[in-house]
Amino acid sequence: MELAHRLAAALGVAALALAGCAADGGTDGPIKVGAINGITGQFQAPEVPKAVKAVFDEVNAAGGIGGRKIEFISKDDAMNPQRSTEAAVELIESEGVTALVGSSSAVDCGLNRAKYSSAGIVSIPAIGVDPACFTSPNIAPVNPGPYKQLTAALYFLSETKKHAKVCAYLTVLPGSGDGIENAIKEWSTVTGKQLTVKETSVGTGDPTPYLVKAKEAGCAGILYNSQVGPWFAQAKTQGMSAVDFVMLANSYTDANAQAIPEGLNVYSATEWQPYTDETLPGNDRWAKIVSANGIPKTAFSQGAVMAADVFVQVLKGIKGPITRESVTKAFKEMKPVDYPMVGTPYVFGPGEAHNPVEGARFVKAENRAWRVLPEGFVIPGKG
Repeated sequence: MELAHRLAAALGVAALALAGCAADGGTDGPIKVGAINGITGQFQAPEVPKAVKAVFDEVNAAGGIGGRKIEFISKDDAMNPQRSTEAAVELIESEGVTALVGSSSAVDCGLNRAKYSSAGIVSIPAIGVDPACFTSPNIAPVNPGPYKQLTAALYFLSETKKHAKVCAYLTVLPGSGDGIENAIKEWSTVTGKQLTVKETSVGTGDPTPYLVKAKEAGCAGILYNSQVGPWFAQAKTQGMSAVDFVMLANSYTDANAQAIPEGLNVYSATEWQPYTDETLPGNDRWAKIVSANGIPKTAFSQGAVMAADVFVQVLKGIKGPITRESVTKAFKEMKPVDYPMVGTPYVFGPGEAHNPVEGARFVKAENRAWRVLPEGFVIPGKG
């Protein structure tokens, strides 16, 4: 495997040497843009590359960028590390893409961050998943990610809901422990408060012991991120109707709303404007794109449209040839872009880490569906 990887890299370097400036997109012909997406495998979001392409097709139909069309090349890594690294090599060295836009892989950032830095290329993921997506100099997702979202969820419980006793019952995936600890620390720094209970080993087994412990500790607000059905069925059995439960955006699905018993106060954070209400600011643009192209209306497709829109806006501001170098320079020097579908402006910038979008909106499970709360985005420390 290692030999094959090195051989592919060596061949890519040779191709670069032969192709010269054309290897990073050149100054004529199509503007090549890549992405690494989860289409098959354990993490699947096939609507993401479809939505990115739909935005680029719209731009191309209007004449492109300075007369040049955008050519979008998506690679499916199937959540396979070898395929992910090979995809990055192919896109950067063989295809000569100018940037990566709308990636949605669960493993891409951690595996390819060094490659992006050494190649001098930027990645604007539609979905940042692992911590490396938010701690790399050449990657800046358009979503808050699970950690900024976690901070916002705790802030919602302590400051919006005014609970003195806030608890966290979490499943910690490999590699996410530091991110979770830092998110909790950020909440404590902003609010001056500490968790009453912090349990980070919640699994898919019987939730009864955790819920009994929560009742004994007097938890009035609980942050929870694991299996939905059994947890809330047992919470109903335990009579926890006065407790406010908050989940993270991965739980914001129609199926989960239907699985939550009536009589409980269960909320979910959302990274973008809740997709179930197309009248919310920014959602009209997204809904028009996905509806016209038969693409599923999901939060992931929201991130795809946003990533593509931001990329096009930055591209339109470039003076002179559009190459990998000029695109990277433009993102490193860009001014913040206001995008109403998220809580804070998006900006890439020159730093060594990028997590530009903050805050979350909240929805509540009622009558087996989600109701959008009237408050706007909850941004820790702001409002």
